[in-house]
Amino acid sequence: MSSLSRNHTLKIDPRTELLLLVMANVVAFTQHSVWVEITWVVLLLLLIIVCGCKKAAGKLAVAFGIFLFLQYYVFPNGPKMIASSFTIIVSYARKIFPCLIVGTLILQKTPVREFMVSLRKCHIPQGLIIPLSVTIRYFPALKEEVGYIRDAMKLRDIHGAEKIECLLVPIMISAATTAEELSAAAVTRGIENPAQKTSMIDMKFGVQDFVCLALGAVFCVISIAVG
Repeated sequence: MSSLSRNHTLKIDPRTELLLLVMANVVAFTQHSVWVEITWVVLLLLLIIVCGCKKAAGKLAVAFGIFLFLQYYVFPNGPKMIASSFTIIVSYARKIFPCLIVGTLILQKTPVREFMVSLRKCHIPQGLIIPLSVTIRYFPALKEEVGYIRDAMKLRDIHGAEKIECLLVPIMISAATTAEELSAAAVTRGIENPAQKTSMIDMKFGVQDFVCLALGAVFCVISIAVG
């Protein structure tokens, strides 16, 4: 598997992404140094940028900066009631940012078929692969339906409180229908067949994968040692 795609973006093996997700959780909940946290987040943001997720990286960077600004400038200098009410929420929101970054990379740049092959190579039970594969396909399909509903409301010139009803009711119906369709499609493709699955996708670890895993392991050690 080539490390660079046609549009010159870095290609990471899905197994590397899964391991990075595990490492992101370890670092997030073991480190107590803000500089370790910031460095880890910056490196992950740079990773998803070179992988082609520039817009998502920008949004996540802005959100992370806002949380840092709130916790280290606004809350210490603001009313104690606001600080006591929102400090815990902001703190835990910051901790899950590395997981959000790696999750964004998986959702945006990893095809479902490659994700499933990587799970099988990691010897994940089939009973876990099936719901995960359906879930990954579910949210993009639901997002597409929401876009169609909004376009329809614009054509009918729906505004105000009526817009909420016209959005929620179709979404609930579409959510149930989409779940049934995806489940039926998965069963039709033989996802429940207990026989060993084959695939034409050839997965191999490249230099970029070993570099990412080495950096992740270093940060895990640092976060545990510093914590």
